[in-house]
Amino acid sequence: MSTASVEPLSAREFGEALIAAMAAQGTEEITGTQPQVHRAFRNVLTELTANTNLAVDLSDVDYDPLYGLSGWLDEFLARAQRDLLISFPNPSYDRIEIKLTRGEGEEHLSQYKNDAEVLKRLSSLFVNELQV
Repeated sequence: MSTASVEPLSAREFGEALIAAMAAQGTEEITGTQPQVHRAFRNVLTELTANTNLAVDLSDVDYDPLYGLSGWLDEFLARAQRDLLISFPNPSYDRIEIKLTRGEGEEHLSQYKNDAEVLKRLSSLFVNELQV
């Protein structure tokens, strides 16, 4: 049993960190249909819980396996657009522009110190899942 008390990231903080990691790695745009984006996100969550030590509170995150959609993700993306982290210039997810610069992404990730590399790996997984 670990005695370290590390406050887990909220699901929202995790999502914002993934966007920052994409920006830090030079990703300016991602493309995919709504089901592809949701599936890629689900794969990131699976990887997060199975193969990382990153503590994230995912209690609010839902995923309907029948339809392959997450209401939480839809709400998060709408909030991220409102907060100017991303922009999707059409009502679907066919093209999502990352509005953070590479420097802004690095600056945002700097607050996660040792977890920044894990976040970058997970964001790469997300982007790569959309290119399949």
